Amino acid sequence: MQQTKTYKKVGLFVIIGIACLFGIIFNYVSKKFMTDDKNLVVMYFDESIQGLSVGSSVSLQGVEIGQVSKIKLIADLKEGTFKTPVYVLFDKRKLSLKQDEKFEKRHVLDNLIEKGLRAQLASASLLTGQLMIELIMEPETTPVLHGNGKYREIPTVLSPFAQLSQDLKEIPMHDSLIRLGDILVDLDKNLPKILENITQVTSKLDKMLDNKSGALSQTLNNANTTMEEISKASRSIKNLTDYLERHPEALIRGKEK
Repeated sequence: MQQTKTYKKVGLFVIIGIACLFGIIFNYVSKKFMTDDKNLVVMYFDESIQGLSVGSSVSLQGVEIGQVSKIKLIADLKEGTFKTPVYVLFDKRKLSLKQDEKFEKRHVLDNLIEKGLRAQLASASLLTGQLMIELIMEPETTPVLHGNGKYREIPTVLSPFAQLSQDLKEIPMHDSLIRLGDILVDLDKNLPKILENITQVTSKLDKMLDNKSGALSQTLNNANTTMEEISKASRSIKNLTDYLERHPEALIRGKEK
């Protein structure tokens, strides 16, 4: 009888342990994979999101305020296009809102978007290539929405790298290379004639300088003599003004001998 009670106690402890284990596992799975869709915010990026994954951080001014909850790929077979909505869950405990009483909490995100809140991909690790989402304020950009209104959506802007790639694509590289090739061909054809003209010009310039070297030397000597005379005259004027400052009566009486 005593042995039966012992077995029952052991069995009860085993059942309780298994129940606790299942509870811990369920709690982890629910937090990791089961989220409340009502609190999700969606973002659509017009560039590759390779490197972004579930669990990637979402930051604002360097502070992590949320994480990527799930990522989907939506194919439009009729249009032949693809969309990659990225769903984000914010941690309200990490974001303290200081707002006027006239703004309700459910309208805070809409007001921030109106003032320029945008989402942008950023590098989380250059070594591994992992990406993160950075929230920035760019009021000069026009918000573009891609969703159907089921989830609250934050407009996105291109990352600096994607913007640079797009700008390079807009440059007509093919036409520019063709024009450069034509210029090089013309230069190659006319190069001997150009070099001959340059040689003639330099020869004429050398001859002119040789013929005018005597006159040029005389001109420089005359210029030096003129500058010396001007210097002497300025010193004489300076001496006269100094003397008149000391003896102003000399203007009436004349200089004393």
